[in-house]
Amino acid sequence: MNIREIFLSIFFRGFICLILMLITDITFAQSIEVLKQKEIQRPQRLREKFGFGVEYLIPAPKNLDKIIGQYSELGVTWSKFNGPDTTWNDVEPKPPLGGRHIYSWKKVDDMVLTAQRAGFKNLIVVLKSNSKWGAKKRKSSGLLENLSAWRGMVSTPPKDEQNLKHYQDYVFNFVERYDGDGKDDMPGLLYPVLDYEIETEAQHQTYWLGTADEYITVLKTAYAGVKKANSKARVILSGFAFWDIFDEGPKTGEEIDTSINAMPLRYPKRDIRHGFGEKFRGHLDFNAQILQAKDYFDLVEFHLLSYYTSIPGTVKWIREEMHKNGYEKPVWMGDAGAIILPCTDKKGFWAPWSTWTLFSDAPYKNGDELFDVLASKKDKYGLTYRKVKEWFEAEQANILVKSAVLAMAEGVEGMNWWTWKDERALLKANGPGKSWALCGLIENDNQTKRPAFYAYKLLIHKLGGFSLVEKLNIRPDIRAYKFTVRERFVYVIWLESGNPSLPNKSGEGVLFDISSIVGNQNVKVAPEGPYIEEMLPANTVLLTGKPIFIDG
Repeated sequence: MNIREIFLSIFFRGFICLILMLITDITFAQSIEVLKQKEIQRPQRLREKFGFGVEYLIPAPKNLDKIIGQYSELGVTWSKFNGPDTTWNDVEPKPPLGGRHIYSWKKVDDMVLTAQRAGFKNLIVVLKSNSKWGAKKRKSSGLLENLSAWRGMVSTPPKDEQNLKHYQDYVFNFVERYDGDGKDDMPGLLYPVLDYEIETEAQHQTYWLGTADEYITVLKTAYAGVKKANSKARVILSGFAFWDIFDEGPKTGEEIDTSINAMPLRYPKRDIRHGFGEKFRGHLDFNAQILQAKDYFDLVEFHLLSYYTSIPGTVKWIREEMHKNGYEKPVWMGDAGAIILPCTDKKGFWAPWSTWTLFSDAPYKNGDELFDVLASKKDKYGLTYRKVKEWFEAEQANILVKSAVLAMAEGVEGMNWWTWKDERALLKANGPGKSWALCGLIENDNQTKRPAFYAYKLLIHKLGGFSLVEKLNIRPDIRAYKFTVRERFVYVIWLESGNPSLPNKSGEGVLFDISSIVGNQNVKVAPEGPYIEEMLPANTVLLTGKPIFIDG
């Protein structure tokens, strides 16, 4: 910069300061500070009608640094941290020394930067109250519970008022470091992190050893810490799990009780499902109780641990409980990804080591065989691995679209799809656990994208930024939704016959006249083949279980 440019810059700044002083009656020094603040670019929070995400970033999949860039192509901007590395014990492994907290932020810092540089601008963080020194010592029972405790994922309440204050300090300092307000922020932060879930699935002992009252105490404490750090940050109530109680549609309280009471009659005593009904009743009571603490959270999350058809019933139950307490708040959907709810005819002691459902009849009756073929990668039971794999990946893509569309139609705020890559170790699990093994959107080579990847990409391309969605009542076996997207209409339609497709069997289909919903205007339909952005003109289409997008 030469002397003339320097002089002009000083003159211009002085002139602006003079104007500020005249119109606002502030001092010269104050006007300089105003200019400085104008020049500072604070991280900005992005808000969307519906958030599209993939979870989890913590715990991170193997080779995350190699695969996260692949996902930037999708257009997803949300993800979730669920520990390790974010819990109270991870961040503050030792008690305060001389009244001074010593926090360990490096692992969280690294992951936040990794995610934000890859385009994940909106992050949800689960904050857990587990602490080897500050929380109550309680013994867990059960195989899953003990495994979770061994991994350090089970939380208990802080053991006294002093440690409750230490827990609140952990929450406050966590939010303060990542909220992007310019005060004590992480160096290099690109976007603010403003969504914090307090525990996860606290309804059962796999993640929380405590009562609903104890959870509410922790929730209130965390809420105060979050809001003290940043009033714009949101507190999310512990994620709810409903299993498959609503797979066959919404249920009244009486119908839920009937389903629970039927379980001891449906399954013999030596079957793990025999007594699960009463456990589940306790889960519902726990969730209903913490929903009463309406002044201490901003958002409710549920986990889609079953078939996509459960979404309307799940959202209905949550909203009805809110309405009982005189309020309504946004709802978010996590863990969206289970593809097959397998079923077995086995009952008794050995049944849990196979595949099973709890309340509903599974849509895929030969789940044991399908998972055996997918796990072994061998031809069995008259099925070829290649055909089963092709079928499974197509079904995965279809269910991803259906899950998102149903969530949007129910007014859900957003969803996180499970997961980045397959967790093949879950193929050795029992029960519904196998449903979560093969939900990755790319192959293990970290490069090859599955049909579900392209389905998600097309969905975001077509419906991202929508302002309105309307369910169209055409006939009972056709699901149709009309989206308003930037002053145009996009329709999503599929056949809901109740009989999902299976390998080696052609699915059902019906011819559908598009003009019945869009009139005689010219339209384009995608996709008729794979989930790609190919657009084909059409008037009459064959509807199957595969959703199609129609641009009006």
